Amino acid sequence: MQVGAQFASNVINSVMQGPSWSDSVIFFAHDEGGGFFDHMPPRSVPNPDGIKPVDLTSNDVPGDFTITASRVPNIVISPFAKKNFVSHTPMDYTAYLHFIETRWGLPTLTARYAAMPDMTEFFDFTNKPWATPPSPPPQNMCGACDFTKQ
Repeated sequence: MQVGAQFASNVINSVMQGPSWSDSVIFFAHDEGGGFFDHMPPRSVPNPDGIKPVDLTSNDVPGDFTITASRVPNIVISPFAKKNFVSHTPMDYTAYLHFIETRWGLPTLTARYAAMPDMTEFFDFTNKPWATPPSPPPQNMCGACDFTKQ
């Protein structure tokens, strides 16, 4: 786990200390593997293109892409990210695409993307709350992976 955390730390810190920081946005997300941590029930979303699955077998659960079942753990890293902001808005991976569409005035690809939040609630594009990036500590590489010892 520490090797993965160190890799993520190196990438994020390189962007924060690099020449592109002033206009960067990093969405740091991970797939939690089924959303078992989540207390929110699935919610309905529009079918992306109105086409039902054509490759289901008799053993598959029927569906038509109209349910999103889990939120995505997400950290926004940017000079424009609101300080200490925590969103309580349910969203899934398609919200990233909706953010891009909204930010650059692009047409929405599907009804599903349009149904997601556009993630602009995370940002202050007028000011730069993090114009000077923070200096986080280096990733610990010799700590015990034992939740009983904190």
